[in-house]
Amino acid sequence: MKLLAGAGLALLSAVQPAQEDARAAGPLLPFDAVAYLTGRFKPDTSAAFVLLPAEVAGARQIWLRREAAQALIRMTAAARDDGIALQLLSGTRSFADQKAIWEAKFSGRRTSAGRNLARDFPDTRQRVEAILRYSSAPGTSRHHWGTDIDLNSTSMSWWTTRDGMAALTWLHRRGGEFGFELPYPPRREHGYRYEPWHWSYAPLARPLLVRHYRKMITAQDLGEFLGAGQFQQLPWMEWYVEGVAGVLK
Repeated sequence: MKLLAGAGLALLSAVQPAQEDARAAGPLLPFDAVAYLTGRFKPDTSAAFVLLPAEVAGARQIWLRREAAQALIRMTAAARDDGIALQLLSGTRSFADQKAIWEAKFSGRRTSAGRNLARDFPDTRQRVEAILRYSSAPGTSRHHWGTDIDLNSTSMSWWTTRDGMAALTWLHRRGGEFGFELPYPPRREHGYRYEPWHWSYAPLARPLLVRHYRKMITAQDLGEFLGAGQFQQLPWMEWYVEGVAGVLK
């Protein structure tokens, strides 16, 4: 397999391969657990996070946990060897980042699936449920952990194109070799809608959920954001945190 050159190769050389769960390189919780799990930190202040090279992230400044970054670089190189282009769109998001996305949708300043939710759902409970089709509430996003990525396009229609179907087929066939699993597959009873673009680095993400998030985080740790009261009335832990594919829980 050909490795990426430049910054990508340097990053690969600097990081030891991550193993499953407890054997993952580096501490599972790099600093205060509640702050980390709910996204109240800046990734550029922690040695556990690295900035992705342009070969993977293009012009975007995207941070990931070091182990996940290494695995992603190896995966994109393997995909390229097979004629598949994987482009990173999003990685680590802070609580503030997620709150900005959430509140922009809640207020109607940003559309969701082409809809102005503030206009279409005057009832705030219904609006919160509409946002939750594709966006996490602040403090509950897997992107806070630096283990989850969005690839290529967040438009569902792109994944039905020839290139999209080829990328998705490749990810399902080989993503697991590099530790990446699809957290939100189709045909689930509750939780987020199907997201073919969202992939999770299981060697870190699974133990973070199983050992820590579900045991440590409560509604009081989520903080304030528009619609927080309505969100907390939902079974949010069961549906929107634990509601992932079985391989990740």
